[in-house]
Amino acid sequence: MDATAPELIEYCARDGARASLRAYRADHAAAPVVICLPAMGVKGAFYTDLALALRQGGVHAVLSDLRGVDTSSVRASRACDFGYDQVLRLDLPALTEKVHECFPASRRWLLGHSLGGQLSALYLSVQPEAADGLILIAACNVHHKGWSGLMRWRVLGTTLLFRSLGTLLGYVPAGRFGFAGNEARTMVRDWSNNCLTGRYEIVNGTHDYERSLRQLTKPVLAISFELDRLAPRASVENLLRKLENAPVTRRHFAPDATGLEKASHFNWAKRPQVVVQTIQAWMHRGQVLDPAPTTLCAQDR
Repeated sequence: MDATAPELIEYCARDGARASLRAYRADHAAAPVVICLPAMGVKGAFYTDLALALRQGGVHAVLSDLRGVDTSSVRASRACDFGYDQVLRLDLPALTEKVHECFPASRRWLLGHSLGGQLSALYLSVQPEAADGLILIAACNVHHKGWSGLMRWRVLGTTLLFRSLGTLLGYVPAGRFGFAGNEARTMVRDWSNNCLTGRYEIVNGTHDYERSLRQLTKPVLAISFELDRLAPRASVENLLRKLENAPVTRRHFAPDATGLEKASHFNWAKRPQVVVQTIQAWMHRGQVLDPAPTTLCAQDR
């Protein structure tokens, strides 16, 4: 039996959509569990190296797929549409409840990469009992003003293109442009609304997420990378500013950071040891893990 293989556990949302989580169990049953939410269009299995490093560090790790990707039973098409509302209202409650069922003695932490980070923050702001805190990796508010120069116009142009394709085709074949896979038109509309306005105003949603983000008081660790063109520091700060009442620890890695040379939006996940050490140091400081002398070079709020 492969000792690195995960335990596959199916869960079901209230509308019948199914998916499987991959559980990597640490040695101690009461160890904290980190629930990883992926970037847009990225399979949860992409973060296998991260999960293995977390498990080796004494932390349970759970990898999940967003609706429409890999183990999800639904696929975006003209006939099958969904957006942030379905993920936040249906999928994440089912996921976190299943994790609680599988790890009843563990404190839970949401870890979100890119879009997964935004969704994690939105969900925890509405359901603060779902986890003890939030770990954001290369997660930003995608308001186009978070970029500068030519990149700002590229972000804005891509947003308008994808939004138009969703209206025309009924879904967005983003994979043809080297960006994610086929995406649901409403998912892209929610994403593009944030890009155009900087606000989280969810299609068909009734909740005031801007208000609940301000009210979130859970601890937050925000990790970012200097060479990340998809989540530059200014756009990361635009997201963190919405969490005005949360204690935030920032860790921004320079291009020459030992163990993370040339780390960018995606490739950090293939060499995640320094990221995991940063998470462990943060947890040590908060005494989530057994206290140990450690120093985290970060700017805290």
